[in-house]
Amino acid sequence: MWLGVAFLFLRAVAANPVIPRDGSSSTPTPTISSSSTPIAGSSDACATSSTSSQWLSICDTTIFWPTSTNYYYGPTTGPGASAVSCNAEWVEYNERVSGLESLGATSTATVYSSYLTSAGACHTNIWGEGWSDPHAGPVTTLCDGIPRALGPRESFTSYWPGTGPCSSFMATETTTTLVYRSPAPSPSCELNTQDCIPIWQTYTSLSKAYTSSVTTSIPGDTNSPIRPESCPTTTRSYPDRDVCTYCHYLPDTATLFYWPVTTTSGDLCLQNGSTVPATPTGDGPNTAVVNGNTFVSPSIYVSFTSIYARGNWRNHRATTGCGGDYENVIISVHPTAVSSYRSHINSKYPTIGTVYPFEFDEFQPHEVGNYTMPLIPWDKYSGGSQCPFRGGNKCTMIRDDYLPWMEIPDGVMTQIDPRWTACDRSWFIPPVSMVPLVGNLESVPTGVAEASVPMPTPAVPESGVAAPTPEATEW
Repeated sequence: MWLGVAFLFLRAVAANPVIPRDGSSSTPTPTISSSSTPIAGSSDACATSSTSSQWLSICDTTIFWPTSTNYYYGPTTGPGASAVSCNAEWVEYNERVSGLESLGATSTATVYSSYLTSAGACHTNIWGEGWSDPHAGPVTTLCDGIPRALGPRESFTSYWPGTGPCSSFMATETTTTLVYRSPAPSPSCELNTQDCIPIWQTYTSLSKAYTSSVTTSIPGDTNSPIRPESCPTTTRSYPDRDVCTYCHYLPDTATLFYWPVTTTSGDLCLQNGSTVPATPTGDGPNTAVVNGNTFVSPSIYVSFTSIYARGNWRNHRATTGCGGDYENVIISVHPTAVSSYRSHINSKYPTIGTVYPFEFDEFQPHEVGNYTMPLIPWDKYSGGSQCPFRGGNKCTMIRDDYLPWMEIPDGVMTQIDPRWTACDRSWFIPPVSMVPLVGNLESVPTGVAEASVPMPTPAVPESGVAAPTPEATEW
């Protein structure tokens, strides 16, 4: 019969109550035999049990009670016989566990554990004002009808776990777990991945054959195989392809250095101002030196604190990359090659935003009351990275914290690694901090330029690709 004493256990095992074959084509129905077995510690309804075929009568109900001999997924003689028999024992045990759990818990088990905890302001979190925070400074509304927060972003501080002096002490945690009936004993054999390969192959073949022969699986049908859940599986195989033909970039913090463009006599709502070229720094292309790196107009420069490329396989963690992992690198880009995305979401399954031209005149400072700030249009601001987009735009006002999504232009990433020719440019794109090449930056004039000056292409004209990320300069 099944067991002399019912054992109790704490873990739950999920299994499908449908099964394989014993040579019979008929679907069994539960029948109750006259034999019985007392169940220790059970209620009157569960005091006795009886088995018939693959069914157990207990607690005034009948549950599926498989027998291991019906689940031999492979030969029972020869080199793999022990693994086949071991897997059958685990299939039987797990299915019996699932059936007994369906009867409900018999009691609870309580575990007490001590741990170190604290009270008061032991931890501090400081962050800059964001979309969900109140703005302590003044707010104005211009011709576009959108509220704008004036003045610098505020800083907010939270304390954890509370306020007041910090103190540490020991606390006791109580964990209560439901306890269920369990068959006993559990199998003592172990399964390994290599031995389980033919078992999974046999199961897959039997499962496909069964699925194609029936429309609905019936509990107790001995022609239905049960998944060998206790058998470890092999690592999924993936197409043998060059990761550099199937990759995407993963940039960290990005800073965009640009030559400022201004407009005059324009209307914020009509966007009809006249463009004014940047002030020359000499008789040729404008130049500026930032942390030892020479920037030459008209190119703009994008600095990454780190960047690397990984494979596009979403169903496993990509451990193989394309090219190297780089820190503090700079690329040069022609300003017309840069685009911005609105309402983009970086993720394992990204939401690709809408592409727009990158308009540098948006970032020119304007005097608004007693404050100076760029007047970013609402449709552009609300699509920036500082406004959460999942589930709809969350921003309710325009603050001085605009971080646009910047598309990495096609072809320029080979300045960092020549193998980055085919990587996806819109899977994971960086939000960029904007730094104008004016003000306190060290600028040096260049010599007299010819009428047609070729666009400079080196990523970092003075010190190669690896360059420290410059600090952002205030307007």
